[in-house]
Amino acid sequence: MFLLAAFPLHAGAKSADGELPLTVAIARALEADPRLRAAAARIIAAEGSLRQAGARPNPVLSVEAENFSGTGPLSGYSGAETSVTLSFEIEAGGQGEARVALAGREREQTELERILQGLDLIRDVEIAYAEALGADELRAIAIEQAKTAEAVRATVRRRVAAAREPLMAGVRADASAAEAQVNLSRTELQFQAAMMRLASYWGGGSGFSLTSASMQEPSADGLEPDAFSEQDSLDLLHLSLLRGRAAAATEVERTRAIPNPTVTFGWRRLEELDGDGAFMGGVSIPLPLFDDNEGAIARASAEENSVAYEVEAGRIDLMRTHADLTRQLAGEGQAVISYESIVIPQAERALALAQEGYGAGAFSYLDVLSAQAALADARMKRAEALRAWRIHRAELDRLTCRYASLIQGQEVTP
Repeated sequence: MFLLAAFPLHAGAKSADGELPLTVAIARALEADPRLRAAAARIIAAEGSLRQAGARPNPVLSVEAENFSGTGPLSGYSGAETSVTLSFEIEAGGQGEARVALAGREREQTELERILQGLDLIRDVEIAYAEALGADELRAIAIEQAKTAEAVRATVRRRVAAAREPLMAGVRADASAAEAQVNLSRTELQFQAAMMRLASYWGGGSGFSLTSASMQEPSADGLEPDAFSEQDSLDLLHLSLLRGRAAAATEVERTRAIPNPTVTFGWRRLEELDGDGAFMGGVSIPLPLFDDNEGAIARASAEENSVAYEVEAGRIDLMRTHADLTRQLAGEGQAVISYESIVIPQAERALALAQEGYGAGAFSYLDVLSAQAALADARMKRAEALRAWRIHRAELDRLTCRYASLIQGQEVTP
């Protein structure tokens, strides 16, 4: 499992009051995810392939007997010849080195894919946490709307009873309060669904609370997101490893085109000479008259070229995605700040004035409803903008490999 010493809390711990910080949620997900254990098993398999790639061909021991149990002078075993030989296939053209280089590339690629898989999981947990926080904020807005609608309904009822408002105003206030309750029930269900989805990353229950301080929020001093560094991008490194692996595979096929000689040494015993014998030796080498591995070399070379184009396309996609996220974060961050500092305070003041004026008989019930709707709309738009900002921030964190240090160098067992 992952030994996440970088996290301030153990993966199974809860902070005070049942709060679950984002770091703990990430730790739990990393510890519970079976795909990371599968990635650890693939690393062990790649290490086995690397060891095997350096193995040389085994020698061949041969024992042969001839000229025995025949007819005439060759009957019995008196005229037999017995040979014991040991043959060694000698790899030519650096075949072993090429195999080791290819297996080493595959080992590096497998380890990096484990890290990228962990980063994908962290991004997904971040997004789920942001979704749950957003649902919680919408639920809080719905609670406030329901309280306000109930308070307005009580005021309208008193005015209707005093014949200061028509009956229709009372019916409309009842409908508004009922609608606020329906919206509250809907947001409560959405919040519970978001919490269950978040908890599903470690197979736990939803009996915990969230902390908005666990996630970043836009500020006027920090609207500029992280810059994209090609040198530090693990995704670009992964693309580079893919290209290197393709080049190593091409080199393996080229070395296979070189025939391997086989050297044989042995001893031959002749029974007709009273068991005397002599050493024997020889060299054999295949002649590449029909199979020079040209087709395999051409295929590997074409695949290498294909990977090179895919690497460049991947690099362009990463740069484009970073630019898109940067623009989205800037717009959403500015929207959150504007709603918090300008729109919502003005809407709150407008509602307070409308309620005060309505109580004094200066404004109509429609003025109160309009101000109430404007405040609710501003709060919901702010919550939606913040939710979108957090999600895109999580995607940018993944793109810039912000949490790579949490995974690199960690001990993993399948």
